[in-house]
This record gives sequence, C-alpha cells and structure tokens, in this order.
Amino acid sequence: MKICYLINNINPKNGWGRYASDLIYNVRKKGHETIILKEMDDGLEGEVVLKRGIGMFLSAIKIRKHLRKCDIIHALDVYPYGIIAYLANLFLRKKMIITAQGTYSIAPFYNIKTRYLAKLACNSADILIAISHYTKDEFLKELRVNKVEVINHGIDLDKFYKDREVSNENYILSVGALKFRKGYHISIPAFAEVKKRIPDLKYKIVGDQSDRNYFEKLKKLVKEYGVEQAVEFLSNLSDYELGKLYSQAKLFILTSVNEGHHFEGFGLVFLEAAAAGLPVIGTLDNGIEDAVKNGYNGILVPQNDVEKTTDAMIEILKDKNRLQEMSDASYQWAQQHSLLNMINEYLDLYNQSLV
Repeated sequence: MKICYLINNINPKNGWGRYASDLIYNVRKKGHETIILKEMDDGLEGEVVLKRGIGMFLSAIKIRKHLRKCDIIHALDVYPYGIIAYLANLFLRKKMIITAQGTYSIAPFYNIKTRYLAKLACNSADILIAISHYTKDEFLKELRVNKVEVINHGIDLDKFYKDREVSNENYILSVGALKFRKGYHISIPAFAEVKKRIPDLKYKIVGDQSDRNYFEKLKKLVKEYGVEQAVEFLSNLSDYELGKLYSQAKLFILTSVNEGHHFEGFGLVFLEAAAAGLPVIGTLDNGIEDAVKNGYNGILVPQNDVEKTTDAMIEILKDKNRLQEMSDASYQWAQQHSLLNMINEYLDLYNQSLV
C-alpha cells in the first residue's frame, strides 16, 4: 500500500521528528511506499508544503496531486495536518487517518479560529488514533465519535536497551523541556527532602532551557532549598551522552502537571528510562498512566503533591529489593512497548481502513 504522511518534520533529534521518522521508515521496511509532506524544512527528505492559518487552504490545493497516488492519508496531528488532509481529500475520498498527539491535538478545539475545521476533519476521518487513553478521553469530550483507537508510542530497543552501568555518582534523572507543565517545581522540593535521608543523592535534569523565566525560577528554588551543589541542569546532549545518563541513574522522575487544557499526552521518556532498567515516578491524570504500570515498574503520584512524591522516591531508593524488582520490571515493560509492536498496530489499522 502507499501512505501519504502529513507531518511537522522528520528530524529524529526532536520529539515530533523522532516519532514521525520511526513510524515512516519502519513502515517502509515492511515493504510499503510512503510520501512525506511536512511543515518544517529540516534539511531531510519530504516536500515542505504545509502551512498554518489561511495557508492551510493553499496547502490543501498543492498536495492533492500527491493524495491521488495514495491509498491512505495519515495526518500526525489535528492542526494543521488533519485539517489540511480533510480539505485536500474533499471529493477524492481517500482513506484518512488522524493521530491525536496529546495536548497539541486538543488545543485546536479551544481556538475559535480552528475549532470548526478541527471538528469537521476529525468527524470525517475513517480512523482516529490517540497516543494514550487519557488523550482519547479528552478527545471524546470534543467529538461525537466512537472510532478512536489507542496506539501508544513505542521504544526502539536497539537504541535504548542497554546493560546497567556502575557509576560513582548516586543520582536520579529527569528528561524533558524546562517548562511548567513538566513539574520540576514539584520534583526539586521533593528531592531536597529525600536528600536529607540520602545525603549523597544528586539530581540531573536534562532538557531544553528556552523558557528562561521558568528556568530562573527553578534555579532560585534550588538555591532556596540549599541543594545547588546537588542539582545539575543539562541540555544539548548527544544520544550517547543521554544513554549514558539513563544507564547509570538510580531512578527516573518526571512530575508532570496539567496546565489548563495542556497535559502530558504520553511520555516516551518513561519508556526510554524503562528500556535502561530504571524504576520510574510519574503523575496521575494524564497520558503517563499508559507509559508506566503503577506499582509494577514505578509509582504514579497525584499531581502537585510534594509529600507523595517524596514518599515514592524514598520507598524505591531506600529498599534495595524494591529497587531491583522495579528495575527488572522496567526491562520487561519496555519489551512490551517496542517500536516493532507500535508499527504492527499501525499496519493493522491501515489494512482495516482499506477493507
């Protein structure tokens, strides 16, 4: 079959691009043809032809020649890609699939300029896919459909599955952009409390620091709690450097919080941590509930709860047997959420749509 993908970019160095490249290149490996239409010029393959706002209508006209050659159109988000796919597919009647990528797919329903077209596009899709059950539930609040499937993101085990390495440092790890929604203002105070019980414990935080206001608040928070020497902020790491941090850490933590209608859609970093054999701590009431099996390979705590977060860290770090059990469980959990499994689920849905 031939699938036409409407995407943001295909650069594996960022979250959007990594998901798209993992999906598209592995679908090709299964023997299928693909066409890539994208919004960003990342210097890689694909035609840069997708625009936002009023430009969506021109984009729809330009891509119709590509859609005529395809069996399936797959938009990897609602706005603008799902809307463009809908407009371009008028009268072509190709099979259309839209994937809801979490908070970014819900946002168009809260914008008066995009709400109507977003609903039209989603209601017209042959199949809607959500990356987590929480995303699906949020999606269904805005749509009157019963055709939303859930396909979790998958982890490339060849890239992240590594043996645990011994480190001279005793540290916990977070990976994610430094912004309010990632909840570092919760994990840092919790870490400071845990450090009173485990004096040599350190905290490494890896993520984009472009939100300077929030970054400055975190640095002040670190100073306020007197843990300046124990908390390290890192960014722009290579895959090798990040993999090394995963393989030597004791625990992974990301205490994401919902911010208005913005939420953690899934949390691929939890699978990356699991593939490295790390017990994990996340939060409830968001897509992380699909990325972590609560009580098995990690603990999920209420959002904005420093005390419960502290207790969860101590429960895992102070009990060596518990730590090892969750480490072993994380390996198994990552195996169940492999990239290969994700690809097979997508191909099954592609085939179903053509029946």
